[in-house]
Amino acid sequence: RTHTTIPTKVPYTFGKQVSFDVFAKFLYGILNAPRKLASSANATGDGPHSTTTLSEKLSNALSPEFVKWTVSVVSAMLASLMACVMSQPGDVILTETYKGGENRNANNRSNGTSDVGGTKERTLSEVSSAVYARHSDDGVIRGLSGFFTGLQARIVHVGLIITSQLVIYDLMKQLLGLPATGSH
Repeated sequence: RTHTTIPTKVPYTFGKQVSFDVFAKFLYGILNAPRKLASSANATGDGPHSTTTLSEKLSNALSPEFVKWTVSVVSAMLASLMACVMSQPGDVILTETYKGGENRNANNRSNGTSDVGGTKERTLSEVSSAVYARHSDDGVIRGLSGFFTGLQARIVHVGLIITSQLVIYDLMKQLLGLPATGSH
């Protein structure tokens, strides 16, 4: 039965961990770039010119601790959104795989397959076809939307859990003396 969790766990883990690192590195690049430019200009003797950009003002006004906290929380929120969207189709497939009921038994009787005690396992393509068929009369896009049924609730529920996990993970790394995610 582990083959049925692969379409959920791989995108979920990838969406969670990899996107957290990518978003954090991107945000640190934006928030720390003006600070790095200003310090290198002062080191070379060019000095600051009379015009400073909003990004430079913002970078100089924010403390490094505030930047770390903000980057951690925002990156975690974006990563949780990414993980939810990427793993939702696999979760719908997993739910459909283990879903019982009369729809499944009626389908088996109509296509001539036997389902002794409701234990016949369907293949990935059979399950995917069943999910797609729910909305396929309305076109390809509506057919694909069946794989994202319940996404809003998943974002609220799982998104909050993932965000909390990633923020705690990043804070623990920093408490142990390791650099914040994406800061190096």
